[in-house]
Amino acid sequence: MVLQRIALVVIVACTVSGCINSASVVRVKPDGSGIIEQTLLVNTATLKSLMAGMGGQGQVKEMPGILNEAEFKRTAERMGVKPVSLTPLKEGGFEGAKAIFAFDDVTKIRVDQDPQLSGSSSGNVNGPAPTSKSPIKFGFAKQGGSSVLTIMVDEQTAAPGVKPDPSTPPQKIDPAMMQMVKTMFQGFKVLIDVEVEGKIVKTNADYVNGSRVTMLELDMARLFEDEAALAALQTKVGPGASIADVRPYLKDVKGVKINNPNVTIEFR
Repeated sequence: MVLQRIALVVIVACTVSGCINSASVVRVKPDGSGIIEQTLLVNTATLKSLMAGMGGQGQVKEMPGILNEAEFKRTAERMGVKPVSLTPLKEGGFEGAKAIFAFDDVTKIRVDQDPQLSGSSSGNVNGPAPTSKSPIKFGFAKQGGSSVLTIMVDEQTAAPGVKPDPSTPPQKIDPAMMQMVKTMFQGFKVLIDVEVEGKIVKTNADYVNGSRVTMLELDMARLFEDEAALAALQTKVGPGASIADVRPYLKDVKGVKINNPNVTIEFR
Protein backbone atom coordinates (compact mmCIF):
# COMPACT_ATOMS: atom_id res chain seq x y z
CA MET A 1 0.00 0.00 0.00
CA VAL A 2 1.36 3.41 -1.01
CA LEU A 3 0.42 5.12 2.25
CA GLN A 4 2.12 2.46 4.37
CA ARG A 5 5.36 2.92 2.42
CA ILE A 6 5.06 6.70 2.81
CA ALA A 7 4.56 6.30 6.56
CA LEU A 8 7.70 4.18 6.80
CA VAL A 9 9.70 6.76 4.86
CA VAL A 10 8.60 9.63 7.06
CA ILE A 11 9.36 7.75 10.28
CA VAL A 12 12.89 7.09 9.04
CA ALA A 13 13.27 10.68 7.82
CA CYS A 14 12.06 12.18 11.09
CA THR A 15 14.29 9.89 13.12
CA VAL A 16 17.39 10.83 11.13
CA SER A 17 16.95 14.55 10.56
CA GLY A 18 13.67 15.68 12.06
CA CYS A 19 10.56 16.75 10.15
CA ILE A 20 11.89 19.40 7.85
CA ASN A 21 11.18 22.44 5.74
CA SER A 22 13.98 22.65 3.20
CA ALA A 23 14.51 25.12 0.35
CA SER A 24 17.50 25.37 -1.99
CA VAL A 25 17.87 28.02 -4.68
CA VAL A 26 20.78 27.92 -7.13
CA ARG A 27 21.27 31.34 -8.73
CA VAL A 28 23.39 31.33 -11.89
CA LYS A 29 24.92 34.37 -13.61
CA PRO A 30 25.59 34.65 -17.38
CA ASP A 31 29.27 33.76 -16.81
CA GLY A 32 28.45 30.52 -14.95
CA SER A 33 29.23 31.80 -11.47
CA GLY A 34 26.65 32.33 -8.75
CA ILE A 35 25.41 31.54 -5.28
CA ILE A 36 23.39 28.84 -3.54
CA GLU A 37 20.95 29.77 -0.81
CA GLN A 38 19.85 26.90 1.43
CA THR A 39 17.30 27.14 4.21
CA LEU A 40 16.70 24.17 6.47
CA LEU A 41 14.21 24.24 9.34
CA VAL A 42 13.50 21.32 11.67
CA ASN A 43 10.15 20.86 13.42
CA THR A 44 11.56 20.36 16.91
CA ALA A 45 8.16 19.75 18.53
CA THR A 46 7.29 16.95 16.10
CA LEU A 47 10.73 15.41 16.46
CA LYS A 48 10.47 15.37 20.26
CA SER A 49 6.97 13.88 20.09
CA LEU A 50 8.17 11.17 17.72
CA MET A 51 11.11 10.33 19.94
CA ALA A 52 8.78 10.10 22.95
CA GLY A 53 6.55 7.68 21.03
CA MET A 54 9.60 5.55 20.26
CA GLY A 55 10.62 5.37 23.93
CA GLY A 56 12.87 8.42 23.96
CA GLN A 57 10.79 10.25 26.58
CA GLY A 58 10.75 13.32 24.34
CA GLN A 59 14.47 13.92 24.84
CA VAL A 60 16.42 14.86 21.74
CA LYS A 61 20.06 14.36 22.60
CA GLU A 62 21.41 15.89 19.42
CA MET A 63 19.75 18.02 16.80
CA PRO A 64 21.04 17.91 13.21
CA GLY A 65 24.26 19.87 12.77
CA ILE A 66 22.70 22.71 10.80
CA LEU A 67 23.83 25.36 13.29
CA ASN A 68 27.33 24.02 13.51
CA GLU A 69 30.02 26.06 11.73
CA ALA A 70 32.17 22.99 11.14
CA GLU A 71 29.27 21.14 9.48
CA PHE A 72 28.55 24.24 7.39
CA LYS A 73 32.09 24.14 6.03
CA ARG A 74 31.87 20.39 5.40
CA THR A 75 28.68 20.92 3.43
CA ALA A 76 30.47 23.49 1.28
CA GLU A 77 33.30 21.02 0.70
CA ARG A 78 30.90 18.30 -0.35
CA MET A 79 29.08 20.61 -2.75
CA GLY A 80 32.24 22.07 -4.26
CA VAL A 81 31.39 25.64 -3.21
CA LYS A 82 32.71 28.34 -0.88
CA PRO A 83 30.97 29.02 2.45
CA VAL A 84 29.77 32.64 2.75
CA SER A 85 27.39 32.95 5.69
CA LEU A 86 25.30 30.93 8.13
CA THR A 87 22.36 32.59 9.88
CA PRO A 88 20.30 30.87 12.62
CA LEU A 89 16.52 30.97 12.10
CA LYS A 90 13.44 30.27 14.21
CA GLU A 91 9.94 30.21 12.73
CA GLY A 92 7.12 28.98 14.94
CA GLY A 93 7.97 25.45 16.05
CA PHE A 94 10.76 25.20 13.49
CA GLU A 95 14.43 25.86 14.15
CA GLY A 96 17.31 25.90 11.70
CA ALA A 97 19.50 28.10 9.56
CA LYS A 98 19.95 29.87 6.25
CA ALA A 99 23.25 29.17 4.52
CA ILE A 100 24.78 31.08 1.63
CA PHE A 101 27.45 29.50 -0.60
CA ALA A 102 29.29 30.93 -3.62
CA PHE A 103 30.79 29.31 -6.70
CA ASP A 104 32.84 30.45 -9.70
CA ASP A 105 31.90 27.58 -12.03
CA VAL A 106 28.47 25.94 -11.88
CA THR A 107 29.78 22.83 -13.65
CA LYS A 108 31.92 21.99 -10.61
CA ILE A 109 29.15 22.02 -8.01
CA ARG A 110 26.92 19.23 -6.71
CA VAL A 111 23.54 19.91 -5.14
CA ASP A 112 21.87 17.20 -3.07
CA GLN A 113 18.35 16.10 -3.82
CA ASP A 114 18.19 14.92 -0.22
CA PRO A 115 17.09 17.74 2.09
CA GLN A 116 20.23 17.97 4.22
CA LEU A 117 22.34 20.94 5.09
CA SER A 118 24.48 19.04 7.57
CA GLY A 119 27.63 17.57 6.06
CA SER A 120 27.35 14.48 8.21
CA SER A 121 24.44 12.61 9.74
CA SER A 122 26.73 11.02 12.29
CA GLY A 123 28.02 14.27 13.73
CA ASN A 124 31.63 13.30 12.98
CA VAL A 125 33.28 16.42 11.64
CA ASN A 126 36.81 15.05 11.55
CA GLY A 127 36.48 12.63 8.63
CA PRO A 128 36.18 13.46 4.94
CA ALA A 129 32.95 15.02 3.71
CA PRO A 130 30.54 12.30 2.53
CA THR A 131 29.65 12.03 -1.14
CA SER A 132 26.01 12.48 -2.07
CA LYS A 133 24.33 9.44 -3.61
CA SER A 134 21.77 11.57 -5.46
CA PRO A 135 23.45 14.72 -6.76
CA ILE A 136 22.12 17.30 -9.19
CA LYS A 137 24.89 18.26 -11.61
CA PHE A 138 25.20 21.15 -14.05
CA GLY A 139 26.59 21.87 -17.49
CA PHE A 140 27.26 25.33 -18.90
CA ALA A 141 28.18 26.82 -22.26
CA LYS A 142 28.13 30.14 -24.09
CA GLN A 143 26.14 30.14 -27.31
CA GLY A 144 26.36 33.37 -29.26
CA GLY A 145 24.94 36.05 -26.98
CA SER A 146 23.20 33.50 -24.75
CA SER A 147 24.22 31.31 -21.84
CA VAL A 148 23.04 27.69 -21.81
CA LEU A 149 22.63 25.93 -18.48
CA THR A 150 22.02 22.19 -18.32
CA ILE A 151 20.67 20.54 -15.17
CA MET A 152 21.15 16.78 -14.84
CA VAL A 153 19.36 14.79 -12.14
CA ASP A 154 20.30 11.27 -11.07
CA GLU A 155 16.94 9.57 -10.61
CA GLN A 156 18.46 6.37 -9.20
CA THR A 157 16.34 4.04 -11.27
CA ALA A 158 15.17 1.19 -9.10
CA ALA A 159 15.04 -2.47 -10.05
CA PRO A 160 11.84 -3.35 -11.93
CA GLY A 161 9.01 -3.60 -9.44
CA VAL A 162 5.74 -5.49 -9.48
CA LYS A 163 3.18 -3.56 -11.50
CA PRO A 164 -0.27 -3.50 -9.90
CA ASP A 165 -3.38 -4.74 -11.71
CA PRO A 166 -5.11 -1.58 -13.02
CA SER A 167 -8.48 -3.30 -12.71
CA THR A 168 -8.04 -3.66 -8.95
CA PRO A 169 -9.98 -0.96 -7.09
CA PRO A 170 -7.92 1.34 -4.82
CA GLN A 171 -7.60 0.20 -1.23
CA LYS A 172 -9.44 2.29 1.32
CA ILE A 173 -7.02 4.41 3.35
CA ASP A 174 -7.34 3.84 7.07
CA PRO A 175 -8.39 7.19 8.65
CA ALA A 176 -6.23 6.61 11.75
CA MET A 177 -3.17 5.88 9.59
CA MET A 178 -3.84 8.95 7.45
CA GLN A 179 -4.16 11.20 10.50
CA MET A 180 -0.92 9.84 11.97
CA VAL A 181 0.96 10.48 8.75
CA LYS A 182 -0.55 13.97 8.36
CA THR A 183 0.58 14.84 11.88
CA MET A 184 4.14 13.63 11.28
CA PHE A 185 4.33 15.45 7.95
CA GLN A 186 3.05 18.74 9.34
CA GLY A 187 5.17 21.51 7.82
CA PHE A 188 7.18 19.04 5.73
CA LYS A 189 8.28 20.84 2.55
CA VAL A 190 11.17 20.37 0.16
CA LEU A 191 11.99 22.78 -2.66
CA ILE A 192 14.86 22.93 -5.16
CA ASP A 193 14.81 25.87 -7.60
CA VAL A 194 17.28 27.13 -10.20
CA GLU A 195 17.19 30.83 -11.02
CA VAL A 196 19.13 32.47 -13.83
CA GLU A 197 20.21 36.11 -13.98
CA GLY A 198 18.50 37.39 -17.07
CA LYS A 199 15.55 36.33 -19.23
CA ILE A 200 14.91 32.72 -20.20
CA VAL A 201 14.92 32.51 -23.99
CA LYS A 202 14.16 28.79 -24.29
CA THR A 203 13.79 25.81 -21.96
CA ASN A 204 12.36 22.30 -21.92
CA ALA A 205 11.46 22.58 -18.22
CA ASP A 206 7.92 21.80 -17.10
CA TYR A 207 7.76 24.24 -14.19
CA VAL A 208 8.89 27.79 -15.03
CA ASN A 209 8.08 31.05 -13.27
CA GLY A 210 9.85 34.05 -14.81
CA SER A 211 13.59 33.37 -14.57
CA ARG A 212 13.14 30.53 -12.06
CA VAL A 213 12.74 26.80 -12.76
CA THR A 214 11.46 24.42 -10.10
CA MET A 215 13.30 21.10 -10.21
CA LEU A 216 11.60 19.57 -7.18
CA GLU A 217 8.77 20.66 -4.92
CA LEU A 218 7.14 18.51 -2.27
CA ASP A 219 4.52 19.97 0.06
CA MET A 220 3.16 17.10 2.13
CA ALA A 221 0.26 19.06 3.61
CA ARG A 222 -1.12 19.76 0.14
CA LEU A 223 -0.36 16.24 -1.04
CA PHE A 224 -2.42 14.64 1.72
CA GLU A 225 -5.37 16.92 1.04
CA ASP A 226 -6.28 14.74 -1.95
CA GLU A 227 -6.75 11.28 -0.43
CA ALA A 228 -8.53 10.07 -3.57
CA ALA A 229 -5.46 10.81 -5.69
CA LEU A 230 -3.23 8.90 -3.25
CA ALA A 231 -5.57 5.92 -3.32
CA ALA A 232 -5.72 5.97 -7.13
CA LEU A 233 -1.91 6.05 -7.28
CA GLN A 234 -1.86 2.56 -5.76
CA THR A 235 -3.40 1.14 -8.95
CA LYS A 236 -0.70 2.69 -11.13
CA VAL A 237 2.60 2.40 -9.25
CA GLY A 238 3.98 -0.80 -7.76
CA PRO A 239 6.78 -1.53 -5.25
CA GLY A 240 10.28 -0.63 -6.45
CA ALA A 241 9.05 2.14 -8.76
CA SER A 242 11.59 4.80 -9.74
CA ILE A 243 10.98 8.54 -9.96
CA ALA A 244 10.71 8.12 -13.73
CA ASP A 245 7.93 5.56 -13.23
CA VAL A 246 6.01 7.80 -10.85
CA ARG A 247 6.42 11.19 -12.60
CA PRO A 248 3.66 10.75 -15.25
CA TYR A 249 1.08 10.17 -12.53
CA LEU A 250 2.05 13.17 -10.42
CA LYS A 251 1.49 16.01 -12.89
CA ASP A 252 -2.02 16.70 -11.60
CA VAL A 253 -1.33 15.89 -7.95
CA LYS A 254 -1.29 18.95 -5.71
CA GLY A 255 1.83 19.55 -3.67
CA VAL A 256 4.23 17.68 -5.96
CA LYS A 257 6.42 18.93 -8.82
CA ILE A 258 9.19 16.79 -10.30
CA ASN A 259 10.81 18.24 -13.40
CA ASN A 260 12.51 16.42 -16.24
CA PRO A 261 15.80 14.69 -15.34
CA ASN A 262 17.63 16.71 -18.00
CA VAL A 263 16.62 20.36 -18.19
CA THR A 264 18.18 22.92 -20.54
CA ILE A 265 17.81 26.65 -19.94
CA GLU A 266 18.98 29.19 -22.50
CA PHE A 267 19.07 32.70 -21.08
CA ARG A 268 20.53 36.15 -21.77
